[in-house]
Parts: sequence; C-alpha cells; structure tokens
Amino acid sequence: MTRCSSRGLLSLLDERGPAAATSLAAALDAHPMTVRTKCHDLQSAGHVHQISGDVYTITEAGRDHLSTLTE
Repeated sequence: MTRCSSRGLLSLLDERGPAAATSLAAALDAHPMTVRTKCHDLQSAGHVHQISGDVYTITEAGRDHLSTLTE
C-alpha cells in the first residue's frame, strides 16, 4: 500500500467528482481508514466536503489548494 497524499486524493476527487472512501482507497492503493482520516483532515481545512456517509467531494478551496501542491 502507498501513502495517501493530499495531492493524490484531491486530484482523484477533482477528476472523478464525488466518490466513496472505499473507491478512493482502491484507486490510491491505500486502506479505507487512511483515506477517511485524510478526508477528515482535508474537510477540517475546507478542501473537501462530506456529501453523505462515506462520499466526499472537492471544494473550490480544495481546487485552489491542489494547484499549489507539488508531487
């Protein structure tokens, strides 16, 4: 398993739109709990919004933040 980076997670949400943590975890080769924790952190910063249950989407602030992140 790889590390779930903010850049990787935000990029996926930007490309795919709203997605469940389990789907994001599979795409990132990460554990679902790792993705949920990262999504919670990103939500606290205003970069991600939890739509319902386990589904997250990127915010405009998240898109702005994504453009500042490097590999």
